[in-house]
Amino acid sequence: MTTPLARTEELDLRGQVCPAALMHALKRMNALRAELSSGAVALRVLTENRESVPTISEAARNMGYAVAVDREEAHYVLLVESAAKGDGR
Repeated sequence: MTTPLARTEELDLRGQVCPAALMHALKRMNALRAELSSGAVALRVLTENRESVPTISEAARNMGYAVAVDREEAHYVLLVESAAKGDGR
């Protein structure tokens, strides 16, 4: 989903639950706002808390980003990126 030119930053929220997980994700998305919007960076969020997935996804979409969610072994991976680059899943 990301282009080879985009860099990916990772935010590991495993072990945290909402609302703390959401607050950390929002803080990072706000810090990366210009880079996320331009497509220069994608944010990869790791969480094992199932309730955090829709909460963080909805917040990112409300900020205008595309979000893709995948399930890996014992956690979820949310890829947040520019809506112009993502597919909006």
